[in-house]
Amino acid sequence: MLSEETLERGERERVLETPCGPVAYGLENVIVKVTSISDIDGERGILWYRGYRIDELARHSTYEETAYLLLYGRLPSRRELEDFRGRLLASMELSPVTVSILRELAGVHPMFAMESALAAEGAFDSENQRLSEALKQGKYSAAEMKLAIKVAERLIAKLPIIVAWHYRLSRRLDVIKPREDLSYAANILYVMSGREPDPIMTRGMDLFLVLHADHEIPASTFAALVTASTFSDMYSVIVTALAALKGPLHGGANEAALANYMRVGDPAKAKDVVEAAAKPKGPRLAGVGHRVYRTYDPRAAILREFFTREFLPKFGDPDGLFSIASAIEREVLNHPYFQQRRLYPNVDFWSGILLHYMGVPREYFTPMFAVSRVAGWLAHALEYWENNRILRPRACYVGPRDLKYVLIDER
Repeated sequence: MLSEETLERGERERVLETPCGPVAYGLENVIVKVTSISDIDGERGILWYRGYRIDELARHSTYEETAYLLLYGRLPSRRELEDFRGRLLASMELSPVTVSILRELAGVHPMFAMESALAAEGAFDSENQRLSEALKQGKYSAAEMKLAIKVAERLIAKLPIIVAWHYRLSRRLDVIKPREDLSYAANILYVMSGREPDPIMTRGMDLFLVLHADHEIPASTFAALVTASTFSDMYSVIVTALAALKGPLHGGANEAALANYMRVGDPAKAKDVVEAAAKPKGPRLAGVGHRVYRTYDPRAAILREFFTREFLPKFGDPDGLFSIASAIEREVLNHPYFQQRRLYPNVDFWSGILLHYMGVPREYFTPMFAVSRVAGWLAHALEYWENNRILRPRACYVGPRDLKYVLIDER
């Protein structure tokens, strides 16, 4: 059993012994599928997409290229990449009904608006409906796979427009259409702000998108697989993933990390903050620790390097957030509590600062995560369909049996 102190901090036993055998709570280390999409070495701090290390992709790739890699299983040629970019740009259109929904939901949190808008958009996608009808008949041959890829590409194209237009409508601004001469990352910033972004800002958005595009089977990807396994339509698969991502135990860590830096307000207070987090009933330190990584998250290292080599020399640290985070990081890396438990900064430790400096409000941090991760969600759904079996786990029943029913007037 874990100590009372540990349980009070929100931890749970990983394996619970039951009359039916051991139950891995949270599906800790339970394998649910074979995949060639992504892999994590949590001990050494390595992440691969389709066999390519994340640091290589971050250095050389764009989000369009990374999304192509995840969907098609290989890096594209220059011509294939240009064609892919063209198809994405051509699909960055929303139905009038979807736009009206975004307008009506302009005052709600963007994650709620994304779910509703995407569900509506799926109802008006004729090829999504064709695919859905084929799946209802149990068909998933080469023809259906090709159709599914086309629908997947449109989902990747539409999600950032849903996010950007909700942002503008929530501020009573006119919506802006993407430009043909801008990349996927640049268009996100342009459609939100109405201004052509600085190349370094575009590079920062591209980096954010590449680093968050996939991460094996976290909660949202597993939720997507559950829905996909029923042969539901592809838009519903992504709406399911959004619903899981919306939960604060999955999405939102970079929001919490940024809020913490703003509360701290001064690098000199970093030691006190880390000491407080190390106490038995202390607050969790957002952006520190990870379910899989037992060392420094490679994505966090890439973001930190981007700040020091590219972002800070040009834009500086106007709100002092990088300085505060760096001071907290130094304390964490040298504190026995965190080192004994192998708790290191993860990608959320730095990503909130990046989004903040790109002008993205905090409530849009998780939607931006979704804009990136949609490629991974789709890739896993498509892969699962190649050998589909509906996900149907069991539970170990420990309640009473054969109770005598008592009529209501006799209770």
